Amino acid sequence: MRDTKDILNAWKNTRVLKRIGTEYPSKSSGFEGAPPDVDSRQYLTEIEAEEVDNAVLRLKEDNYSHWIVLTAYYLRGISCNAQAKVIGRRPHDIISLLNEAESFIRGYIFEFYKKHHEIS
Repeated sequence: MRDTKDILNAWKNTRVLKRIGTEYPSKSSGFEGAPPDVDSRQYLTEIEAEEVDNAVLRLKEDNYSHWIVLTAYYLRGISCNAQAKVIGRRPHDIISLLNEAESFIRGYIFEFYKKHHEIS
């Protein structure tokens, strides 16, 4: 299975760079059949992105502070150091929260990726 950080970065690319509108709409923007621009970033398929969407929304329900740290880091590009500075905590505390959030996401998406991709 791909590394969770790689999956979340590809999710960010899929959702932030190809989306219009609401938080997690059902379809990415773009034109089917259009030639892709030269782009070395990784993306997820729509089905994969929806699976990660569901995991992130489940995280929000389960632990809001973990969700805040994860979405700030991946979707908004706010480093753990910057997050720590804003809320007056140590960077290590934010890194720990991010690691826990990533573990939650991995646990939620593991079976999906196990069924749909080769385990590496």
